[in-house]
Amino acid sequence: MALKPLQNIWIRRQQCPCGDWKCYIKYEGDDQSTEESQFTKSDLSSSSSQEVVFTPYVGQIFKSDEDAFEYYSNFARKNGFSIRKARSTESQNLGIYRRDFVCYCSGFNQPRKKANVEHPRDRKSVRCGCDAKLYLTKEIVDGVPQWYISQFSNVHNHELLEDEQVRLLPAYRKIEEADQERILLLTKAGFPVNRIVKVLELEKGVQPGQLPFREKDVRNFVRSCKKTAQENDTMISMKRDNDLLELLEACRRG
Repeated sequence: MALKPLQNIWIRRQQCPCGDWKCYIKYEGDDQSTEESQFTKSDLSSSSSQEVVFTPYVGQIFKSDEDAFEYYSNFARKNGFSIRKARSTESQNLGIYRRDFVCYCSGFNQPRKKANVEHPRDRKSVRCGCDAKLYLTKEIVDGVPQWYISQFSNVHNHELLEDEQVRLLPAYRKIEEADQERILLLTKAGFPVNRIVKVLELEKGVQPGQLPFREKDVRNFVRSCKKTAQENDTMISMKRDNDLLELLEACRRG
C-alpha cells in the first residue's frame, strides 16, 4: 500500500497483482482527479506503444549527431544496455565528421596505478570487449550537413538487463533539475540523505527504491554541491584579501 499526496490530500494506492510497480488498483470512492493521477493498464500500454524505438540501420539519417546519440540511447535502454561516446574524427573542412558510439561494455579496462592507501578499493570493470556499436559519418547534401549510420552492430557478448536493472545503470540515473532544487532545499532544512529520498518517494507516489536515481546519487550530488560552495567561498575570501592588500598598498603610496 502506497500513499500519494494530491492537492494536500493523501490518497490510497494499492499495487496491482500484475506486479508492475507503475500499475495501481482504483477504488470506487476515488474522485476524477485521483483517477487521472493514477496509472492504468490502458494508459501504460498506450504510452509504451508511443515510445517504440526501431532498430537502427546502416544508412539511417539524422539531422545532428546529438539526435543520433539520443535515438541510440533510447534504443539501448529499451533493449537492456547503455551506450557511451567513444572516438571522434575531425578535419579542417568538415570539422568533426565521424562519431563512434559504443556499448557501455565495449573495450577493456586499463589497469591503473593503485594509490598508497591502506585499503584500496578493488572495483570490478563492466568492460568485457563488447562489439555492439553505432558509427556515424557526416556529409553535406545541398549545402546542409547531415549524419548517417555508416556501421551498426547489435551483437553483445554479455547478458542484457531487464527493465528493473537497466534503469540503475549510471547513464540513466539522472537527477532532474526540479529534484535537484528539492534536494538542496531539504538539505538546507537539515534533512539527512536517507530522509530526503523517502520524502521524494512520497511526493512522487512511488514505492521505495523506484526513483530514477539511488540514495548514493543523492549523496554524491549533495557532496558535490557542498564542495562547489566551499570552493566559491575560498575564491571570494582570496579575492577579498587581495583587494585589501591592494588598498593598503595604494594607501602607502598615497
